[in-house]
Amino acid sequence: MPVNSTSAANGVLSSDQLAAASRAVSNELDKDAFLKLLIAELSNQDPLNPMDDREFIAQMAQFSTLEQMTNMTKALEGISSMEQYSAVNYVGKTVSFAQEDSEGTPTSVYATVLAVWFDPTEGAILETDLGDIPLKKIEAVA
Repeated sequence: MPVNSTSAANGVLSSDQLAAASRAVSNELDKDAFLKLLIAELSNQDPLNPMDDREFIAQMAQFSTLEQMTNMTKALEGISSMEQYSAVNYVGKTVSFAQEDSEGTPTSVYATVLAVWFDPTEGAILETDLGDIPLKKIEAVA
């Protein structure tokens, strides 16, 4: 006798709810959504014809990879915020950066950092006596 649906009271999605949830999901699944889909798949499988071990291991590997990518993204965001806070140390210092002269030849220019501000797309911006310079263009600090 096949099982077609499960009770919503036990917290497991029925096949109709699973299909509706799958359509509602955006282009990217987070690890919680992936885990819910995996649990729903395991709960709704035919007990006489269970999921192949290799298929289950592959899905668990995908989940592990997704979790590692999420953790790496969080770590990279942390590094990015450290860069922003370390940029404050440049205030009052002289920095050098490359700038093209009137003939188009790059030359090193020195400027004193007056303040630091943060742009969401550019990152840390150093406000100098010669204008605003992105932190990534700084070649040296004196």
